[in-house]
Parts: sequence; structure tokens; C-alpha cells
Amino acid sequence: MNRSLVANAFFLFVGVAGLIIQIVSGVPGFPDIPPGPFILGVTGILVLALAARFRWILFLGIAAPLFILVGGLLEGSFWGRLADPGDFGPFLGTALLIGGVIAAAACGVVAVTRAYRRVAAG
Repeated sequence: MNRSLVANAFFLFVGVAGLIIQIVSGVPGFPDIPPGPFILGVTGILVLALAARFRWILFLGIAAPLFILVGGLLEGSFWGRLADPGDFGPFLGTALLIGGVIAAAACGVVAVTRAYRRVAAG
């Protein structure tokens, strides 16, 4: 299993941790059953469990974090939570979420590139 694939899944789980911290610390606006932790968590599990067998799963490791990042940016409350480090729970959760999904997407691109380059060369 290549390191970029494992890093992709790890950072997806970091994003899940960030969302859970935000929910637990009482950030307003989350639905009763927020989809973000499920989207990122299930994607991380699929990448770890199935990417060696089905390379196309690696594309989910790029699409899911970008979906969450774009959704959060369009919603717009990221900036307010990041601007107030004194409100530690929402600040930490948002920082983990943003850092996690950006790193996950970057590692996902590397994992896809390596997986498909290996096929083309061999």
C-alpha cells in the first residue's frame, strides 16, 4: 500500500475529527445528522479497504474532500470561526477540517498519479 494512499485516508479522518469537534463544541448551523463526517469517513475507509483492488476508488479521495471544502467555502462561516481563536473548539475544529481536506485532496492527487503511472509503465 503506497504512502500517499494512506496519507489520503489519514487526512480524510482528520477532516472527520474537525467536523466532530465543531459539532460537539456547538457550532450553529449543523443539521441533526450532518453528512460531512459520513462522506469523509466512508471515503477514508473505502480508500484504505478497496483502492488496491479498484484504482478508481482513489478518485473519491479527491472528490469527497473537495466537495466538503467547496461546500464549506460557499456556506461562508469558516472565516468567522478562524478569525476567533479564543473560541477554541470551533476554531480548532475548523482548522482541522480545512487542513485535513486540503491535505487529503493533495495526497489523493499524488495517489491517483502514482497508481495510474504504474499501470502505464508496466
